[in-house]
Amino acid sequence: MKIYKPSEIQIIDSSENIVNNLLNNKKPILKKFNNLINSYSEIKLTSGAENLLIDKLFQELGGKIRFPRVGDNNERFDAFLNFDKYYALAEIEIPSISILDAPRNLLDNYAVAISRRQLADKPIIPLVIFWDIPNKRTDYWNVIYDIKNVLGIEIKTISLSAIALHYWSKTPLDLINDYYLDSDNQKMETAISIFNKNNISAEHGLGYLEPIK
Repeated sequence: MKIYKPSEIQIIDSSENIVNNLLNNKKPILKKFNNLINSYSEIKLTSGAENLLIDKLFQELGGKIRFPRVGDNNERFDAFLNFDKYYALAEIEIPSISILDAPRNLLDNYAVAISRRQLADKPIIPLVIFWDIPNKRTDYWNVIYDIKNVLGIEIKTISLSAIALHYWSKTPLDLINDYYLDSDNQKMETAISIFNKNNISAEHGLGYLEPIK
């Protein structure tokens, strides 16, 4: 029996369909939110779907995104974002299995980025993108707090579902003034406010907009 492998075009079409179905539908925001959360396995198992999802979200929110070139050891970040008023260096922790490596990697990438003159025209924001955010008692939050207090660098934390809420509600994404979370403040207030405006309880965002215990 001859086994047919999916062509590159079929793979692209599959990831496009998944992403478009998740982002561009007429369902209420809570239904969209839950559908996205429940699509984790499908996204991870479909080649190219995760990067395409992240790409489309940031493009619609005003950011041009670039993923590192394969084999280029000088680009150790997971994604580079260019907004009108700032750049962002992102570590994408999906799944969230190396959460303490993310801020350390960002510090290395940040040091390299600020040493390059061509990036001196705008602030550079270190950013960690999670699917589900770390629990309250994990050391991640203390590490973020210590980095700010010792080095004066704010590493921002956001979930993919929070980014999607900005997309669906057409709420501008401001990574300069928003999404700094640490051991003293672990709620994504802007994303939660989108829930509030749509009469959705913040409890629906536990694990994604604020940590569980």
